[in-house]
Amino acid sequence: MSENDKDTENKSEDKKKIEAEEMEQIMNVENKEKKIKTDNKEGMEVKPKKIPIGGIQMPGFFTRSKSKEKCKDDNDQNEQEEIDLIDQKDKTKDDQKEGTLPRMVKLPNPFRKSKLLTDDDGESTPTKGKKSLLNRLSIGTVLPGLKKDSDNLDNQAQAGLASMETLEEKSTEEKLKGEEKDVEKQQVKEVSRYRQFVRTHLFALRVFWSILIFGGATICVLIISFVDVSFCGPQLKNGKLVETVTSCGKVEGIIEDSAVTFRGIPYARPPVGDLRFKYAQPLNNINHCWNGTFLAHNSSDTCLQIHSNGSISGSEDCLTLDVITPYVRYDNPLPVVVQIGAESLHGDSPGKMRPSARYARCKDVVFVRPNFRLGVLGFLALDILSKDEYPHRSGNYGLSDILEALKWVQLNIEHFGGDPSSVTLFGYRAGATLVTSLATIRKPQEYFTRAWASSGSAVYPKKSRSDAENQNRKFLEVIQCEDVECLRNADAEKLLNAVEDTWRKPQPDLPHPEEDPSKLHEWLVLDGDILQEHPATVLANEDLKIQLVIGSTAHAAHSEKLLLRNKEWTEFLVKEHINMSVLATKNLTHEIFNMYPMNYKGLSTIISDIRIVCPLLSISSLMRKVPFYVVTQTRGEEDVADIESDIDAILGRYEPKTPAQRRYVSAMQGLFYHFVWHGKIKQQNIGHKVLIVGQDVLPNSTYPECDYWMTKNIVPAYAALD
Repeated sequence: MSENDKDTENKSEDKKKIEAEEMEQIMNVENKEKKIKTDNKEGMEVKPKKIPIGGIQMPGFFTRSKSKEKCKDDNDQNEQEEIDLIDQKDKTKDDQKEGTLPRMVKLPNPFRKSKLLTDDDGESTPTKGKKSLLNRLSIGTVLPGLKKDSDNLDNQAQAGLASMETLEEKSTEEKLKGEEKDVEKQQVKEVSRYRQFVRTHLFALRVFWSILIFGGATICVLIISFVDVSFCGPQLKNGKLVETVTSCGKVEGIIEDSAVTFRGIPYARPPVGDLRFKYAQPLNNINHCWNGTFLAHNSSDTCLQIHSNGSISGSEDCLTLDVITPYVRYDNPLPVVVQIGAESLHGDSPGKMRPSARYARCKDVVFVRPNFRLGVLGFLALDILSKDEYPHRSGNYGLSDILEALKWVQLNIEHFGGDPSSVTLFGYRAGATLVTSLATIRKPQEYFTRAWASSGSAVYPKKSRSDAENQNRKFLEVIQCEDVECLRNADAEKLLNAVEDTWRKPQPDLPHPEEDPSKLHEWLVLDGDILQEHPATVLANEDLKIQLVIGSTAHAAHSEKLLLRNKEWTEFLVKEHINMSVLATKNLTHEIFNMYPMNYKGLSTIISDIRIVCPLLSISSLMRKVPFYVVTQTRGEEDVADIESDIDAILGRYEPKTPAQRRYVSAMQGLFYHFVWHGKIKQQNIGHKVLIVGQDVLPNSTYPECDYWMTKNIVPAYAALD
């Protein structure tokens, strides 16, 4: 054997020896990894990391890259990595001397942005876009728990570890490829199964879809043929105009303050010509309706009336109404509030009863405000008028207007987003008198479901139609008419001016010694048609078919006229004013001086108790399940709870300036709108008839001083009359 052959044989034996040592080292490392994986299974599941091909530059040598995630102790880790690199470099030099490595590799700085590879000749070349394995992952990330043991491995162990990681990468890739092939096979099976199902049931599916399409097309044709599709919902025009439908044709409203307003919609035939002094006539004929679309954009005239200052305004052709709604829709209909406002039955309507667009939106209610006839045009009862109509009736024309408006609401309000089964009749002052009167008619639930009356009259009509007709005959002498034709051809303003002063409502004051309540003029009469029985009798003896709330304010009699009667109401002037009233003739002054403060506020309280508050409490105490409230929260320079305090709070016109006033507004609105939505007063308790509304709503069994006035027969004898 030659020396070359011997050298080759020695090298082969050395190579075999090295390979045997490497295999032994690989087995030791695999045993350690199995232990590591077993430990990991007991804790949190670790997802295997995929090592890219080419990530290892040389077997047995590792480079580190800066981790993307910040560690807790960066400085300590950097120092440990530098020590590892120095040790590896020294071991590399020893291995090169022994001839175990073919070349020397200089490890680059792992924290530099560009890494260089150094060849044997010392030339440095940048890595061409290839990153080593540890430039992406640290040893602790790839093999958890191995970093601590890696410091004690020699160069052969490191080479074996690299080989092992390369083998793991291949086995992981093969496993993933196998799983992907299984998923693809499963998907192919599912697709084949779906295709087989479609082929099997193809005919049935075609028949089903044909029937569905043909049936839908048939239904659409039928709808288009028999229904005007334009009425299926509101139509918005130009971003400001909203169109809907009524029983008499289309109407167009306008968007204001995020709500939709419709003003001046006719609800009955104009009460002019032959229809003057007749009950409201419905729009039940197409000849009485309009052509095209009715533009309900602008406010219409109120009914002809005389104001408290003697002026006349309005129009005789006035039977229209306003609708204020948050939404024009058919789903989720909202409660409806019909506002009846008038300071007296001969004028000052609607007064404070004007719907609020902002509160319609904020409180989710639909407001409706109808105009109705007033004065002689609305309530004149005469025998010649009764004989001209069959069935014989006269008077209460204004009540017939309100009933016709309520019929319109029942028929049309759903097209404005309202609920016809939830209608609240809301009256103020003379309007409240009309509301409580309508609560006593037969079957009121056909028109409305609940009623709220604020500061109305406690004196209801007790005269029959014949008695009223005889009393009103002197009106014919003033107007100089003897028949119906003359009355219907007379100038409307001339009719209003012919009203006597005694027929007009005076400002509330203390009862005068010469005052005779029995001789006061009554506008409402028991006509035998609308009002068949005395309302007080009905309210006292029967359970109402609707829910009713009655209330007032503590200083409802306050007025500018009373306040300005004296420049300053001193104690002397207050006592002098009381001594000039009927109270002095009944020897009640001494007790009154001790019960009330002797100033203007005390005087307005006395008048309010005698004329409004206590009479209403006395009549409501006879009713069953009818709560009564009194507003005591004061405001203004005079520090009084004026007659408009509750209405202003409910409709959002009250301007609170103190925390107490803000709490009052919240309490009053909660009281009213809870009743509108739910039909009950949540603060009402058994045994507590009166609700005192100040900063909060406080139930009470009675109201101060009212028992005194009732026992002295002052109340309700001198109650205010509308």
